[in-house]
Amino acid sequence: MKIRSLLFSLIAFGMGPFVWGQQALDTLYANAHMNVALFFPSPIKQAITGNENAVFSYDREEAQYFGLLQAIESTKTNLWVVTMDGYAYEFKVAYKVQLPRTHVFLNEQHSLGKVRPLPIRKLDTLGKDGIRLAVMEQLLQEQNGENLGTVKRRGIRLRLEKKVFKGDEMYLVFELRNKSGIDYDLETLDLLRINGSPKSRTSYQETRLDPLLVFQQPETLKSGSTYRIVHVYPKYAAGAHERLKMVLLERQGGRRLELLVK
Repeated sequence: MKIRSLLFSLIAFGMGPFVWGQQALDTLYANAHMNVALFFPSPIKQAITGNENAVFSYDREEAQYFGLLQAIESTKTNLWVVTMDGYAYEFKVAYKVQLPRTHVFLNEQHSLGKVRPLPIRKLDTLGKDGIRLAVMEQLLQEQNGENLGTVKRRGIRLRLEKKVFKGDEMYLVFELRNKSGIDYDLETLDLLRINGSPKSRTSYQETRLDPLLVFQQPETLKSGSTYRIVHVYPKYAAGAHERLKMVLLERQGGRRLELLVK
């Protein structure tokens, strides 16, 4: 079960190799009547528990430095957290009626180490990449105002314009607009497959889909500018109870956008 939880966590976060550091913190004790607050040195990027008996709540729209932990009776599981600065943390979680503490302040020494992101391949304009390049350039030239979903927050807009299937691949065309008055340093634009509903934690699952190629994605969204980019993924068709979620994250910042589409 522990190995299964570890593998699920690694898949959900899309982690690369670790630079291993200190050992994880000892067991965290929680119950269903009080919140245990965990304070990190950097805002939380992603977090997941090993099963539905423990819940770790954090702000998914505006990155914050803390999250709240609760657990039901007989809980024995683990909690994985990755922060914006790239550090990964793992904790054991167990139920206890009387909590020894209700807040924990953490630093990098409590982490397992830093996560190295998986590299995205560059186009070599040869073979299959040459065909992809022609398709992506054509998609960016076609500005027909399609809109499969849009989310706006604090002057930043994320729009999914198109979803096109070519052979065994799926092409997603995004529009990113910054009218916030402040440049937006882009950390990631991730795509996740959602199965189930967050209200039913026993059946809810998020799985990150890794792009084959990313085209025309800038490192910074300049204030007052609009960008159109393309991501290429293996072909994917959503099931009856599945949706896709796009997550736009700001580097070392709190502006986060999430877009759900079918």
